[in-house]
Amino acid sequence: MKTLTKEAARSLAKVISSRLSTFHSDDLVAILGVGRESDNEGAIQSWLISRFTDIDVAHVDSIMEHTSEVLIQHLNDLRMEVAGGYISELPLPLDFVQSKLITDQELRCIAHAIYFLVIGEGAKSYLDSLIYLVVGGEGNAIDRIAGWISSQAMGYNYFPSELTLPLAQRLMKILKRVGESY
Repeated sequence: MKTLTKEAARSLAKVISSRLSTFHSDDLVAILGVGRESDNEGAIQSWLISRFTDIDVAHVDSIMEHTSEVLIQHLNDLRMEVAGGYISELPLPLDFVQSKLITDQELRCIAHAIYFLVIGEGAKSYLDSLIYLVVGGEGNAIDRIAGWISSQAMGYNYFPSELTLPLAQRLMKILKRVGESY
């Protein structure tokens, strides 16, 4: 067993990222990332380093299969948590940590992540129609989600990703309620 190095994690992340099907190059940043990643590959690398400290690098094929399976299961678990109706609370501002305002780039990243998490519940065109109906605003589904996010939360404590799951759960609850009435 060896400690997973940044270089090995980067190579592994590149392979895993190429195997995943996402809509945008940064869908996973606000799900797996810790705030300094700019694309899915970097987010996967951070996740790998935090998740797999010791790994047997002698068996490259089994490492790729195992880490891919664990990541896909993690993403599926998050999608189930979003779809399940459970609502996590948004993090409260902490007295001892200065709250950070969400930048436009972070807002788009969170919107992409939320869209990625809720899309598992149906067809893209149906989801887009529900978003247009429920969220309002202007632009495509991502623009509308980004506008909705800014009405829900303006800042975060540590990482933008701390907002993703609670906001995805809130949006899913609204989308389900409206979807059931049509």
